[in-house]
Amino acid sequence: MAKRLCKMNRKQIAENLGEIHRLVVAPKYVCRSCTRSSAEKSSLCKPAAIPPQHCQNKPLEEQKSCGLLAEALPKQSEQKADAVRRVVERVKAKVELTKASPVKKEADVELSSVDLLDKKAIKKAKKAIKKQFKQQKKLLKLAKKQGKLLKRQKKLEAGIAQSKVLTRQLPQLVELQNQSSIH
Repeated sequence: MAKRLCKMNRKQIAENLGEIHRLVVAPKYVCRSCTRSSAEKSSLCKPAAIPPQHCQNKPLEEQKSCGLLAEALPKQSEQKADAVRRVVERVKAKVELTKASPVKKEADVELSSVDLLDKKAIKKAKKAIKKQFKQQKKLLKLAKKQGKLLKRQKKLEAGIAQSKVLTRQLPQLVELQNQSSIH
């Protein structure tokens, strides 16, 4: 079996079923792209080792110490972490403002409502930009299609013009042929 499990078609799978059963009885590796499992690393296109069961049964904090499992654990993106940091900083700033001046609560409420309006405006602007991008994409697609149709129309018109010329010349050619065969 030279081909990887991921690349096999139904006919090849049927032909090599015995070998496939042997490979998947006790899998040690899993393909990261198509999630097929196998006992041999060479039979998968993007193999990743399956961690032992005792590692999988541990709590989430202890799973990070297991090298094989750490790769499979979900990673928090840095953007989310930055967003969380910003929110925490805003909350801290608001708490400090409320402690410093209890009289300015109305101004603080106005600031938070401005933040919400600003976020809504940003969200609406993003939506509008996305919609505009989609419309431009559709227009480009239509322009491309129209260009293809125009090219096809010109080709057909050229073919029709050529056939008209030939139909006009056909009687003359037939007459010439008849005259040459008579002489």
